[in-house]
Amino acid sequence: MNLKIAIIGSGPSAFYTAQSLLKINADYEIDIIEKLFSPYGLIRYGVAPDHQSTKNVSRVFERVLNNTNVEFFGGVEINESPTIDEVMEIYDAVVIASGMAKDKKLNISEENKTGYFGATQFVNWYNGHPEYQNLKPNFNTDSAIIIGNGNVAIDCARILVRTINELEDTDITKTAMNSLKKSSIKNVYIIGRRGPLDAKFTTVEIREMGELSDCDSILSKGTIDNIDKKLMNDDMEKQYRILTSFNEEKPINSKKSKTVEFKFHLSPKEFIGAEKISGLKFINNLNPDEELEVIDAGIVISAIGYQGDKLVGVKSDESGKIIHKDNIIKDRLYTAGWAARGPSGVIGTNKHDGSKVAKHIENNVNSKNSPGRIALKSLLELKNKRYISKEEWLKIDQAEVKRASKGSPRLKFTSHSEVFNFLDNIKPVRK
Repeated sequence: MNLKIAIIGSGPSAFYTAQSLLKINADYEIDIIEKLFSPYGLIRYGVAPDHQSTKNVSRVFERVLNNTNVEFFGGVEINESPTIDEVMEIYDAVVIASGMAKDKKLNISEENKTGYFGATQFVNWYNGHPEYQNLKPNFNTDSAIIIGNGNVAIDCARILVRTINELEDTDITKTAMNSLKKSSIKNVYIIGRRGPLDAKFTTVEIREMGELSDCDSILSKGTIDNIDKKLMNDDMEKQYRILTSFNEEKPINSKKSKTVEFKFHLSPKEFIGAEKISGLKFINNLNPDEELEVIDAGIVISAIGYQGDKLVGVKSDESGKIIHKDNIIKDRLYTAGWAARGPSGVIGTNKHDGSKVAKHIENNVNSKNSPGRIALKSLLELKNKRYISKEEWLKIDQAEVKRASKGSPRLKFTSHSEVFNFLDNIKPVRK
């Protein structure tokens, strides 16, 4: 049964779904449709540039993409043109694996404040996402505040305090590198609403904060005294041991020029500064009647979670998570990954979703002799939409690696126009 299947999105959940489908039937025709010119989603734009080993999973996805029955359509956003309904008309089954790519709001009037960024914005900026290259964060400030107690918060802090030498062997963008070279930031505060035992940092990420070449990681005063050890489970105990290896003040004999301070039991209440941020006021959640705590800072990054974009014709909840039952939205329409379950788990967690969706398709979808790929190409031509084919992506990928400086894995293209200019200046590969 030669089913024609479209997968919307090209991150881990999309590729694990494609991988599972091909294991079931190697003759399935699978088209991966992505709004950006590049595949791999979170691997390319979410994983920190100094964590290259985490990005190695992309090699698994490359093998899937190189399958002769898989095609890539980059630069194609499925929403209003083409719509989900238009795609479903030409395929036997459609899988939505578009992730969640918007920041949750702090809801303290952060909009239009110069110096405020959501973590998604900031991470995408330094990772080269085309939609965030006009962000222009100003690092001409002594201090930065990061709100959130997950790995993304630590990633943002680590990038702010890494030395330029530590970043040279990464795939951080040239724009971000040049901005960080001029940075005046010496102090970064990582803020948690609850206590250290409630933090969602992994032990690997916490341990890494104690190994930075020019930055001390410390705890705010009184942190250890406020930890109730009776509440600890095994995982908490590991985190407790690493956290409490940090001092509650910067070592007197330290020669490191920067400091990251972990502060807990604080909730943001009010920005200081009319248009440009100069600080933030916090409620002490252990003693809410106390006077608000003030931290001066010129940059505030919120890393408190994600929301999804709504797709026309697909029901979702307030967070943007697609409404489904066991990954089934309706007949022949499925969902996987963060779009299905919300922003949870690690990269490998998406394997389960991909396998489940593939089995649903195997058991419930019959071929209706859909035109699939041929019809999609015709539809895009009719709508005058240029797309990036798999062959073109491979050229882009090779060029990024080739133009990188010594030690760096790649120098990314960071805009669709840059990519199209590159493609227009080489021998055409699409027939």
